[in-house]
Amino acid sequence: MMKRITIYFGFAILLLWSCAPTRFVKPLEKGQHALLGNFGGPMAKVPGIGVIPIPFTSFGYGYGLTDNTTIFGNLHTTSLLFGVGQTDIGVSQQIWKNEGMGVSVQPEMNILVDFYTGANRFWPQLDANYYFDYNSITSKSKRNGSDKRRVLTIYGGISNWFDPYLTESQGRKNQQFWIPSVQLGHLWQQNNWNYNLEFKILAPIYSNENVVVDYPSMMGKYGAMGMYFGVTYRFKE
Repeated sequence: MMKRITIYFGFAILLLWSCAPTRFVKPLEKGQHALLGNFGGPMAKVPGIGVIPIPFTSFGYGYGLTDNTTIFGNLHTTSLLFGVGQTDIGVSQQIWKNEGMGVSVQPEMNILVDFYTGANRFWPQLDANYYFDYNSITSKSKRNGSDKRRVLTIYGGISNWFDPYLTESQGRKNQQFWIPSVQLGHLWQQNNWNYNLEFKILAPIYSNENVVVDYPSMMGKYGAMGMYFGVTYRFKE
């Protein structure tokens, strides 16, 4: 059973390695650091278990260059188990903000290296998100008098993955140069800690038939669904 599950996860990494949650929908403050971890992936039917998010994991770091610009990088640790080094490096740029709401864009570069064959590929990505703080509370701590802040935020947007290669890894002709996804998420900010839950509709314009892994989809024969959970700790030196 474990061998079959490992095979399923391995194929899922090869087929949907692009799946990752949105990075820094709301940019950090200037001079602020952040450590983040993410867990989850596309929903798949695993024999003997049922429908679960494939447990992709990644860990990363972000830094606020300005109040509107954050740079970040992430290492995809699940891929390492299969001999593949995968990272995403990018920028979160706020382009509009007004009283608890805003729009941000995240240009990224995804890099993948196969440690066994030496093969490597690069894929650009561009995300855009609108966010809205629907609840924000600041209070004084009874313990030490410091400010305590809680902010609840919803967001939604689109992720655009671009594959510039003429052939896929198996030598087949590439017919998916643009791979869009739609995301809807919720952020819980409690002082220095952020918790993020995100739902995605992955590649809704492409068929999910005749693939190794069975991906349930609300679009029927197209696309897949993804679920992700993230934790971020923000701090200043």
